[in-house]
Amino acid sequence: APGVDVHLTVDRGDETWTGEVALVPHFLEKLNPSPENTVAITCGPPIMIKFVLESLLKLGYADEQIITTLELKMQCGVGKCGRCNIGSKYVCVDGPVFSYREIKAMPKEY
Repeated sequence: APGVDVHLTVDRGDETWTGEVALVPHFLEKLNPSPENTVAITCGPPIMIKFVLESLLKLGYADEQIITTLELKMQCGVGKCGRCNIGSKYVCVDGPVFSYREIKAMPKEY
């Protein structure tokens, strides 16, 4: 779509991969995207998301410009098992997509 830039990277590429090979936080530092008129959307393993969020904040992104997923917390998908409960939120019902502002409001034990 016009005005949309998508950047892909892998941490280990095979012989068929022709794109960027780097950990996402390192790629972000290299890319240095401006937070102006930008939304950063990320998904992946929790440890990657943690470091990507830190990198985006260092680059000057506001909490509401950062969107991420927490689907690894889900199990039943309908809010009955309680596995995905974080404070007053159920990831499977209230998410799994949250802004960083929403994530910051969640209990620290998550």
